[in-house]
Amino acid sequence: MELFFNELSISGKENIGSESVLSLINVYRALRKYNITTCRIDSGDNLKLFRMIQNMPDSLNIKNFYFSFFRPPYESANVEQEQDEYYCHNWSYNERPCIGLALASILNSAGLSICENDWNAAFVHLRKDDDIKTVRNICTEEHVDIHIPQLQSEKESELVETDLQIEDKKIALRHDHGMAVLTEFSKRLIRCPYVIGIVNSLPFNPSERKFIRKVRDDGLIEIVLPWTDQKYGVVVKTTGRNIKETKRISEILSERYGNIG
Repeated sequence: MELFFNELSISGKENIGSESVLSLINVYRALRKYNITTCRIDSGDNLKLFRMIQNMPDSLNIKNFYFSFFRPPYESANVEQEQDEYYCHNWSYNERPCIGLALASILNSAGLSICENDWNAAFVHLRKDDDIKTVRNICTEEHVDIHIPQLQSEKESELVETDLQIEDKKIALRHDHGMAVLTEFSKRLIRCPYVIGIVNSLPFNPSERKFIRKVRDDGLIEIVLPWTDQKYGVVVKTTGRNIKETKRISEILSERYGNIG
């Protein structure tokens, strides 16, 4: 699990107080007890925050902690899979655009804020278009103990296997270039017990490099064959009942079929 830095907590600030830095260090120590050691942060905000704390007393230990904890940029493999969810909506806090808290919401994680009056709350409320989203927020040790056990104790539901026999699973592809390649590949995919069928082929994605292009919360996974010249792809219907299950299935498909080209 990775946290996401709330860039709004340093917006407009020139410096932060020593008590806020101490609270940040204590949060890091509390998180380590749960084996969480990374907070994603924008590269520009990373430099800005570091400048704020680098001249604090005991700066050497603070620097060691800082570089162990904060990791730019926000983007990671998990974030890239969900980037459409961010870019396709307007995310804001008190009418200010936000990134870190939005990513925390999308990835079911928590935001990390500098502990000052405006942000000393375990939950904050974002606007996603016209909806309100409640997001976990951490800026004290107490917040760590509120959120992390709950996040880590969420039991992973058992994946459901389809009752369909392989010969009954449908492969629906457009009559287009690459159909023969996609048909052969699809016949392999439907052997997976979590695959219900192939519902369509994708438009060519010549610049796509990832095997898993997109994971949807309705059990659909977009797969691209990066080893083909035109980057042919298919849309796979799985037994995933929510985004979490579908992500797990996408990982299984990537492991089994992502390098067969």
